[in-house]
Amino acid sequence: MELFNKYKNKNFTYLTNYINACISDESLALTPDELSVQLSGTSQSTFEEFIQAILNRADLDENNAALFYENKGKMLPLRNISVPIRATIAEKAWLYYVLQNSKADLFLHSGLKERLLDALSRDMDPGDYPLRPEYVDIRELSPENHLDITPELIDRFRTIVQAIRQHRKLTVTNHSYSGQVYSNQVVLPYKLEYSSQFDSFSLSCYPTEEKRPIKMNLSNISSVSLGEKIEQYEVFLTEYEKQLSALKVRQPVQIEILNQNDAYDRCAYLFSSFDTYCYDKGNDKLIMNIYYYRFQAEEIIRNILFLGHYVKVLSPKSIADEVVRAIKASYENYEQDNDQAAFRS
Repeated sequence: MELFNKYKNKNFTYLTNYINACISDESLALTPDELSVQLSGTSQSTFEEFIQAILNRADLDENNAALFYENKGKMLPLRNISVPIRATIAEKAWLYYVLQNSKADLFLHSGLKERLLDALSRDMDPGDYPLRPEYVDIRELSPENHLDITPELIDRFRTIVQAIRQHRKLTVTNHSYSGQVYSNQVVLPYKLEYSSQFDSFSLSCYPTEEKRPIKMNLSNISSVSLGEKIEQYEVFLTEYEKQLSALKVRQPVQIEILNQNDAYDRCAYLFSSFDTYCYDKGNDKLIMNIYYYRFQAEEIIRNILFLGHYVKVLSPKSIADEVVRAIKASYENYEQDNDQAAFRS
């Protein structure tokens, strides 16, 4: 399989993006010195001839790249058509697999998806580059966490995306995990979020009656329809984010991870839906700061317990105490079960 392509080096990628950006917006153009810095960085002084050719400053005119011209001190592209992105065969094989994943139906209409698959199959032989799901998606999801992509789910997903893009209200019927049904709620949609841990989408929104930020699991939404435009949308965003911020705990949960038996990978997976900051402490240990909302504390504790002795809670003390309490309760139940079993025998 082709793993390297001359079009994938750093400078070619940068120049491609720079040309395309300037074609879209000339104000993004750089001066010759600025462009030179972007291309050379701090460790590529040996590329001086290359940079001079890009800037049309080569010793001989015939050695200039003739990609740009200077106008009022800015380097602008000579061409006025975007440079197409060049994909390697490996990237095409990956895309061919991704398009066959049912989640692609959420984002692409069937006609476009089929045209892409047809073009890829004509450009390469998929049989020569076999990909299996485990090559791309290494998660081991239980059947309960598998997202079932149905036509109804696709329709609801696209309706929600349309409402978010067009700043429109939604009328939603949602079923909570406790079995309660909230019929025909008018909500102001904020964003759709995906949890890789649970393989699920959630709608963050603001019900007009409850007047507080909530999340609805997309699989629990039985119906959704577009409503009217949201008046003063920017004001809504500011107020929503203000209320959401008030629910955020200021002090993150800080844990120390002993990076053995894939503990860090498992930890990163379990906390993938949280904002986190990680750094290497040394001695095969890592520190992870987990930023969370008050209503997420129980989930964090469950995940920490699941990771076992590979994780140590450094702060806050309240979370550490809850972890200790849960471990003690589990141990006491275990001892009690053993005593009862010994008594019966």
